[in-house]
Amino acid sequence: MKFIFGSFKRAFFNKKFIGFCLIGILNTFNTAFFSWLAHLRLQENISAYIGYFVSLSVNYVLNSLIVFKNRLGIRRYLRFLLSYIPNFVIYTLVTLLTINVCNMDQFWATVLATMAGAPITFVIIKLYAFGKVKGEKSGAGKNFL
Repeated sequence: MKFIFGSFKRAFFNKKFIGFCLIGILNTFNTAFFSWLAHLRLQENISAYIGYFVSLSVNYVLNSLIVFKNRLGIRRYLRFLLSYIPNFVIYTLVTLLTINVCNMDQFWATVLATMAGAPITFVIIKLYAFGKVKGEKSGAGKNFL
């Protein structure tokens, strides 16, 4: 039990996770804003996806430069996008449920959905997107857990 708690503490109570969460808060509002902006012309569910994908690019840049201190690159960006598939599934289920079943406002549904997948997404992007990429010089992306 002590090992599990210690592993959990090392994974989620550190500068990288706090930075990821702070950027995530900003990204949550970016997602909500871009979704709202798209909603002015498009259906709510479609606008939620547009907001999600636009803010994901901003999220990649901020996490690369601030949290994981890696150079931007197309290969890492594609790995970052793939890392967000589980988050996207969670996002889709929560927005569909909250908008269509619970009749929640689109803005708050997006905020709730974006926050729901944060811990899972952090671990995945930390290990997969910002881990060592083939052909990368050693030293980048070390000390993750």
